[in-house]
Amino acid sequence: MIKGAQKQMIVVRTGASKYFDEAYFVLKSGINPARGERTDILSEANRILQESESVRSGKKKTRNPWIWFCLGLAVGSVLMWVLRLLF
Repeated sequence: MIKGAQKQMIVVRTGASKYFDEAYFVLKSGINPARGERTDILSEANRILQESESVRSGKKKTRNPWIWFCLGLAVGSVLMWVLRLLF
């Protein structure tokens, strides 16, 4: 560890989130939040968490592997039929 290094960190506990239990935010160097800025910093941290959760809650499109299997089987059958006709 580096001597004399000090970081300020904010811990946000999210009880309602299904993805996050706690989030740790490390403040930039040289920031010494005054009393008025603390609410701004916390609201910014909560905004980041909400954006992250809304991105993660989007459902990924998963394709059924059976569709790809049947499609490959059909294409293979057509190719075999064409090869049989040619030779």
